[in-house]
Formats: sequence, C-alpha cells, structure tokens
Amino acid sequence: MDRLTRTANIIKAYYSYKKNSDSATFVKEVCGFFDFIKGEPISEADMNFLLFLANEAGVPQYFDLLKDKFTDCRISDENINALTLSALFHDASLIRGNNKLHRYQKNVLDSFTARQQNRFVLTAPTSFGKTFLVYEVIQKMQYQNILLIFPAISLLSENYARLCSSDTFQEYKIHSLSEEEFNLSEKNIFIFTPERFLSFMDSHQHLHFDFAFIDEVYKIDNSFIIDQETIGENERDTAYRLALEFICNLTSDMLLAGPYMALPQPNTQQHKSFNNFAEDNGFTFLRYNQFEIVSKEYTTVKSKQRYNIDQIPVEIGSISKGQKIANIIKSLSTPKENTIIYCGRRTDTEMYARTLLRDQMLISSFQETCSGIESSTYEIFLNHLEHTFGNDWIVLKALKGRIGIHHSLIPKYIQKEIINLFNEGTLLCLFSTTTITEGVNTSAKNIIITSNKKGIKPLRQFDAKNIAGRAGRFYQHYSGRVIDLNNNFEEIVNGQPEILEHKNYDITFPKTDVDYQITKDKYLSEVERQDKEDIQAQIIASEIPSEVFDCFRVVGPKDKLTLYGYISSVPWWTIEDIKRVSITLAGSNAHRLYWPGFQAIMDIILPVVREEKLKQLIVMRVGQNQYSLITVLLNSYLSGGFLSMVQYYVERKDNPKTKDEAMRQVADFVYNVFKYHLVKYLGLFDVFFRYQVSKSENINMEEVAGLGLLLQKLEYNALSPNARKVSDYGVPFKLIDCYDSKSPYDKGQFDAYEQHIDQEISRLFT
Repeated sequence: MDRLTRTANIIKAYYSYKKNSDSATFVKEVCGFFDFIKGEPISEADMNFLLFLANEAGVPQYFDLLKDKFTDCRISDENINALTLSALFHDASLIRGNNKLHRYQKNVLDSFTARQQNRFVLTAPTSFGKTFLVYEVIQKMQYQNILLIFPAISLLSENYARLCSSDTFQEYKIHSLSEEEFNLSEKNIFIFTPERFLSFMDSHQHLHFDFAFIDEVYKIDNSFIIDQETIGENERDTAYRLALEFICNLTSDMLLAGPYMALPQPNTQQHKSFNNFAEDNGFTFLRYNQFEIVSKEYTTVKSKQRYNIDQIPVEIGSISKGQKIANIIKSLSTPKENTIIYCGRRTDTEMYARTLLRDQMLISSFQETCSGIESSTYEIFLNHLEHTFGNDWIVLKALKGRIGIHHSLIPKYIQKEIINLFNEGTLLCLFSTTTITEGVNTSAKNIIITSNKKGIKPLRQFDAKNIAGRAGRFYQHYSGRVIDLNNNFEEIVNGQPEILEHKNYDITFPKTDVDYQITKDKYLSEVERQDKEDIQAQIIASEIPSEVFDCFRVVGPKDKLTLYGYISSVPWWTIEDIKRVSITLAGSNAHRLYWPGFQAIMDIILPVVREEKLKQLIVMRVGQNQYSLITVLLNSYLSGGFLSMVQYYVERKDNPKTKDEAMRQVADFVYNVFKYHLVKYLGLFDVFFRYQVSKSENINMEEVAGLGLLLQKLEYNALSPNARKVSDYGVPFKLIDCYDSKSPYDKGQFDAYEQHIDQEISRLFT
C-alpha cells in the first residue's frame, strides 16, 4: 500500500473515531501509521500532522519515539499552527514531573480521588505500563504506609532497587524482609511476594495500610498460573488468595492489576465468582485490554519455502524446526530488533540452542552481527561463568554464540544478566519458557513460537496473549512480530477468553480446609460449613494459642492438628536430638546439620507433606545409616553450597548426570523444594515444637532454641539483613558469602564480574 493510500486511510480512521469514539481501534490505526511512516521521508508539515495524530490517539509517545529515533526533522516556530498548539497542550496535560503518561494511564490515575475509598481492578496489555502507573498513584495520593505485592523475588528486588535509587521516594523507608523493624509514624513501603507477606502477617496481624498494589492478581485462579511442568493445583494460588483476603481487610485503597484478564460482565449468571469478590470488597473494574499500545503482526509458517514477514523476505528452507528458527533469526534479528524463541519446556530451550550451535557458519554470523555492540559485562560475565561452572554448561556455550537461554532452573543472577545482555543487543536471540512472561522486560522486536503448550498443559488464550505481548516494547517499537511455527498460535490468541474466577466467592467451587480461613459461610456448602465448625472445635480443644496456630496459613488446619499431635507425643530423647539441630546450626553458622535430629524432624512432618517431590526425598533412604535423601542433600547444600551439589551429581559413580542435567536438578532442589516447600513445613514444625517445649518446660517460647537460622538460610541463602537483600537482588554466590561474613572478607578473590556487581550493589545496600 502506497503512502498516499495509507494517509487517506488514517484520515478516514480519524473521522470514524470522532463519530463512534472507538479509541482502541484508533490507537491501533495510528500505531500502524507511525510504524509505516518511520521509514519514509518526513517534512515539517508531516511532523505537524503526526504530532496531531499521536495526541488525538492519546499516545504522544508515538511522536516522541519518531522524533528521537527515526527523523531529524523538527517543527519550527513559524510552522506551528492551531492543531499543533492543541496537540502540545494535550501533551503537556499528560506530563507529571519528569514522566509522561499516555491518556489511558492518565484515566486510571484520575480514578483515584482524595477523601474516598479507591479500589480498582485493572486489566490491560503488557505494554500498558501498569507498574509505572502505580508509582504515579503513590505520588499523587501521598500515602503514608504502602504495601506492594509482586509475584516473584526478581520483581520484588527490581522494584526495591528502583525505589531505593529514586529521589521521589527518598522520604519512605523501604522494607523487603518479613522480619524488619519499622515505625508506622514514618512513611513506609513494604514490598513482598505473597508468601513473604503471609510470613510478615504472622507477626503483624493488626497493621493498617493506606494503599496496596497486587501485581498479576490472576494468580488467585489456579488455572491461570503459568506453571510449566507440573500437574494439579499449584499452591501459589492459595498464597495469592490468602494474601488478597487479608490485604482487603487491612487496607483502604487498592489496585489489583494483571495483563489480558477476562473479567466477568455485570449481572452475569455464569462465572460470577470474581464479580462476587468485587461487590463484597468494593472494587470497580478498569478494562483496557483492547488498548494495544504496541501492535502485533502475526505470521504462521507452514510449508512454504518463502514468507514476507513485515515486508521482509524470509527464506524458510528446511522442514526442521531448528533450521526454520535459524533462518528467521538470520533474516529478522539485529541487535536493536532481536528475537525471543518461546519453548514449551526447559529442556527445549537448551535443545534448540544446542541445534543452532552445531552450525558454525550461523554462529559466526551471529557473532559478527553483534560485534559492534559495546558491552561492559559480556566478556567478564563469560569468564565468570566458565571459572564458576565450567565450560561444559550449555548456557555458557550458547552465550559465546550470542544466544541466551532463560528458564526457571538457571540461577537468578544469571537469568538477570542474560536479560541485560539481550536488552543491550549483545545477544541476538533468547530461548525462553514462560519465565519471559513473569514480569521480565525485554527489548525484543520478534517472538518465534515453537510450541502451543506450557510444559504439558495446552496454552490458553490468556497465556498466548501474554507470550505474544513480549514482541515489541513501548517507546522502542511501534509493532512486534509474532512468528508461529505451525502451532495454531494465532487461533489461540483469537479464541474464547477464560473468565477469571475466585473460588472463595462461589459456593459451587470445592473448598479445602485452607480455604475455610478466608471463605464466608454463604460461599460454603452445608457439608463444608459443618467441616469448618468441626475443625474449629478441634482447634479450641487443642488449646493452641491462635498466634501459634495461625502461622503458616498455607498449611491446612487439619494437617496442623495432625502435626501437633505427633510433636506432642515425641519421647524426651527425640526432643533432645531435635534440640541439638539448633545447637549445631548455631555453632556452625548454619553450615552443618545434626543428622539424627534433623531426620527425626523429617519423620515427624512426613505424614502432612503434600508436595510429591518433597515427600519422595523424605521417603527415599540412602547410605549405611539409611537417612532420608533430603537430609543428605540439605547437609551438602549447607556445607558446600549450590556448586558442591552440582559437583556431587556430575561426579557420583552411580548414574552420573551431565552438567546441564545436574544444574537443572540442583536448581530445582534449591529454588523450589528447599526455598518454598521445605521452609513451609520446617517453619510450622519449628513454631509448634517451640510452643510444645515451652509448655512442657514452663518457659517462654522465645527461650527455646529453634530452626530460625536454617529457615533463613533456605529462603535467602544468607543470614544477615544486608546479605538477604543482596541475595534477593540476585548476585554471584561469593558476594552473598561476603555480605554474610562476620569477619573481614577478602574481596581480592572476586573475579572482574563479581567486582563489577559488588560496585553496583554497594550503592543500594550499604
């Protein structure tokens, strides 16, 4: 289509918008026009027209991007006309301090009004700028005590660093650890994951917050959780629902946000549970899903040898998926327009990267394409990985070929650095699972879809839109390219949306005893109400104080009563063995276990463990003394860290693993089993055990030595407050040891990359 036709069409679109007020469609049309015109010669008259268009669409950033990246043409004073002045006035109305909003962000911001309760559920595309908007809300409303809930430690630490380095929030004390001290008379921002918030609430049940933001609130619905390779209920939805309910009862103003959520329509008779939640808790829906600020162009690659993708000819060639990926990357990717390849499984990310690495000519072309990008970290990062993990790890091999790999079983600091390298154009492509949708911001122009699944589960419309949303970045691109390798991806994107549900607000959803804690009786069946009453009677009969029993709410009351029954019947000699666990931990600074005592704890908690992987690790016995495998693995981790466990799996005589297999296995233990599942049961055991001992010995619970050091070590891999924050932030293992050391630490043993990160974090945490 030629320029004249495109210009005529955008003028028609403008008059149609003025007639029917379809803002979302007009935004899409204007975005597409800017994407076209950026490659054309542009005059001052064009600039006047484009400035007018961008502001009529409500996204003046379209014009700013054109001016900053694609043209040197400027509007001179003598060529400013009435339309230009009107556009400039509109542009100015969207500026707040050093930031500029688009109109639809401003609409959300204007919804927050002083001297009334403001509670909203915002659903919008990934490019909308939801988190950015939260900070504008805080500045506008001048809240005193604020709670921010993010789904992942990586997002928590990213926003913690952003707040600490912002002049705007210097008057606030920023808290990210559940045990930190604070003063409510000061201005505070508490920034947690749902699990950490629940831990925080164990000690602070009567706090009041002026404002709470919960990101990715769709995680209250288990069916929406992007859990890659497991079957059944993912307990994250339980933590999210518990946290949400408590926050609703403790907070005045709230903003719940998520991408592409299908919220129920008013007065619907089906899928009305989330409406019930909103009505009971005073929420209003803000629906902006249709406002795709960065447009998407979809191409489905089937059997043809050649495709035009965004007017670029691409020779597909081979029928092999790996070769198709290689040809598409070679044709479309540049350091400023690089490519994500979505894979359904972690092993697929590594398999496809391995396939590309076999083609040395291809890798040489990747290296040459990226050679002009200056990176302060690329070479020292590669040297660090080789020295730390060895040169036989696929992640390192891929990086040398300018290929990134990103999935949940790669250490967090490495994931973060790979994203940084990708965003600066040092890497030409990135193979990733759905981890790329978990709040990770990338500069990708293209995304290639290799699978219509997430692990073993089919992609839903919500998943597909989230994945496609990673193509194109606001204020860097006008559009993103989504290339589907024959997996019906576009059909999924355009399919029927699944309505968000809240099981605690619908009587037809089966409830567990965990749910009883936060479900009103009107949403329980008669059988469930009776079960709830019976459990409550048992809790009262147990005489366990509520401040003890209510800890670790993600464990159900029935399991708590069972666990307490086992603990209260433990013989004195086993109690002494368990006490020695605490003594050994304290004496070794959490580097060693007392095996008999820890094994006794594992035997006691086994009947209430629900997670199959943890249960298997407890049941499996190894060695002459037949200790549980979890006891052996945990002691290895405490004494030698992550790397010693990798070395064990690679070097063991019986069924040794490859480096790639060992890295995934150990990461799964450390980041999933130890950090979440084991901590939960050990934490509950610790509270109940100390209570039982304090009762039998007639002393205060605080006087009973517990497992606190071990719990901190498992959750953070660190003990001191600064070391725990540094661990959250994501740093090499030696830096955690340095910040956790009680004696002077020789930083001379840091490699160049570790020195670089040390300088970076010292500005934040010292």
